[in-house]
Amino acid sequence: MNIQNMLTKKLAIVIMVVSAFMIAGCGITAQGLHNHEGYADLESPWWWQAENQTDISIGPSTLRAARWFTDIDDDPEVKALLRAVDGIRVLVYKVGDNSDVFKGSIDQTRTNLVASGWFPVVQVNDKESDELNLIFMKSNGEVIDGLVVLSLSDTEATFVNVIGNIHPDDFSPLM
Repeated sequence: MNIQNMLTKKLAIVIMVVSAFMIAGCGITAQGLHNHEGYADLESPWWWQAENQTDISIGPSTLRAARWFTDIDDDPEVKALLRAVDGIRVLVYKVGDNSDVFKGSIDQTRTNLVASGWFPVVQVNDKESDELNLIFMKSNGEVIDGLVVLSLSDTEATFVNVIGNIHPDDFSPLM
């Protein structure tokens, strides 16, 4: 295949991907995954009191494109784990003077997650720095539908939701 044909093929692929993003809408962000068992409602009425530093929402279409453009064929275990993830949401807020508000909000979020079938799997309290880190998992017994990480320090609050159908064995190469 000559260079011109290769460039034409790559240009056509890029145009198709960009078109798919424009058409897909909700597939680009994780917001389209509201009905997925692994989607955690992390929204809170208290967030308006904080400065939002980061709000990242990556959905299935974006993850597919990332896998497509990334050379993960050399690592089949990582490839399997990435294929199992349908979406990722990351919210980071500047805490500032709202530390007490965020502590109450974390407690409310924890209560809401447990009431929605999420199981706490890790809790780390650092009394010295007053940091709190929590990890929750939602599973149907065979696969992990989602993971949630809640982290609170004096300077920021971070909320992460990984949405997918992850088999626990997919983590073994990373351990």
